[in-house]
Amino acid sequence: MRATYDVRAWREGAWWMAEVIGASDGADRAPLNAVSHARTLTSIEQTARDLVATILDVDETTFDLDLEYVLPTDVDTVVCEAIGARMWLDAAQELWHEHSTIVVRTLLGHGFSLRETAKLLGLSEQWADQRPERDISRW
Repeated sequence: MRATYDVRAWREGAWWMAEVIGASDGADRAPLNAVSHARTLTSIEQTARDLVATILDVDETTFDLDLEYVLPTDVDTVVCEAIGARMWLDAAQELWHEHSTIVVRTLLGHGFSLRETAKLLGLSEQWADQRPERDISRW
């Protein structure tokens, strides 16, 4: 099992700070409480990975990081809401794909045209125009 290091990251002025706060069972505990910083949020994970690799004198691909971002409460709230909405959207799209596949196959199997299928599903005529009518294997 690969070692995992828990890292907490937060913004301090113009810098992002990262501190190793935990390690999985069996992991070398030497990096605990080590702190590093980076100019941007997008580089803080790599900075933390470099920190742990340097302390352990190992390749950075030999362990995992579990990064927790500490944000101001109002920012954290809207970020969590947006992530939740995205998860709902992804689930809804997957559900739509599953159901639309079944209904398209069913309608085409009963002799409905793609235009009729599109109309019943509330889809545009362009949707029907982009699909070969007899290729139901795709569905």
